[in-house]
Amino acid sequence: MLTKGDFENVVDPGLNRNYEPTSVWKAIDIAMSCVNPSSEKRPSMSQVTNELKQCLTLENSRQGVRPQMSSNSSVELSLSVNFTSEVTPSAR
Repeated sequence: MLTKGDFENVVDPGLNRNYEPTSVWKAIDIAMSCVNPSSEKRPSMSQVTNELKQCLTLENSRQGVRPQMSSNSSVELSLSVNFTSEVTPSAR
């Protein structure tokens, strides 16, 4: 599906196609690089954060939103993660 350029099936339908396709492709590319079987080819968390900030900047510029700059002039990215399931190792 993604290899054919169809990313609409992985985007939340609640967005009603109200998004910047370039930022979606960039986010998908980031996600795909994070699951690379080779750990050496996976990006660091700082690389992921920086690229997601670029996606956010693209999306905000499309909507005419000016990013709030902090004292170090970077776009702030706020993520909220809620882990509700317990992960336990399995026997090999």
